[in-house]
Amino acid sequence: MIMNHNNTTLDICNDNLSYDTSVLASKIIWYISGVFWLWCVNMSFIKTDPRHVLSCGIFYCILIGSTTLSNLYLASISIDRSIMILCPMRYRSIVTRPHAICRIILICLVITLVLIPHYFYLHYDAKAILFLCNFTSLNNRQRIHFISLIHTILFVSIPSLIVCISSIILLNNRRQHKRKHKRTLSLNARRMHKRSVLIFLLSLWFFLSLLPAFIVEIFVLYDRFFYDDIRCSIRLKIYKILYNCFLIFSSINYSTKFYIRLIVSTSFRESFIQFICCQNHKKSSGLIKMNNKNKNKHRLLPLLNQNKANVIEI
Repeated sequence: MIMNHNNTTLDICNDNLSYDTSVLASKIIWYISGVFWLWCVNMSFIKTDPRHVLSCGIFYCILIGSTTLSNLYLASISIDRSIMILCPMRYRSIVTRPHAICRIILICLVITLVLIPHYFYLHYDAKAILFLCNFTSLNNRQRIHFISLIHTILFVSIPSLIVCISSIILLNNRRQHKRKHKRTLSLNARRMHKRSVLIFLLSLWFFLSLLPAFIVEIFVLYDRFFYDDIRCSIRLKIYKILYNCFLIFSSINYSTKFYIRLIVSTSFRESFIQFICCQNHKKSSGLIKMNNKNKNKHRLLPLLNQNKANVIEI
């Protein structure tokens, strides 16, 4: 992973196993095993529904698990970037290859353990419209809503908030650097400042797009716990309409996050090309270092020539 701090390039965890490849793998699993198969069923290209073949619990775990993994991996990248900005002298001892591998394995284990209960209380129903699956028992609906609320808080809202806070730290760092070096600000630093503003706006959009569905889920859980005997059909209809509308925002969030990051981030784009083409990361990083050295040499040659001319004149 390559990070920039005050126009300097630093190598962190320079190996094939990184957060970017983990995010790519989870996205590919999510699209191939879930969304593309469902789209083929809806277009009548395939008759068998994946929820009926894999069982609805396993299918739901594949979809939700991969998106949750991508959220947590992105939050881990944001934490590493914030550590590099806030503690530039200690980040090499904190962000290391063993720590990154342990974090990836720990995230995978936690998501696997959390999604195990989904296998037991979900079943396939072809008439399900609002959700992908239906609940097996009506008695445990309060418990299921409570578990889904905890899942939304821990694995959706908090990672999105971490990404938003990290983008604020990055934007503040770029603004301070711009104030200190107004006259001597390079073109690369200006691009980094524009990208930090764009990253902040995107992270804020991701967080705000997930927040309304989370608020509606809190109201649904509140009514389930305290007003279980009251059967207000109008309120339930309003909840369903709002939840469907907010699910559209969430689906736009999940479907465009990968492509927006691919467009904005040059390092993520390079790692994606390496992942698709099966290139060696060490070779590509060596080529990047050689290109940076050549650029620095071309920048220093005019300055050296000026110094030589001044010495000759003296």
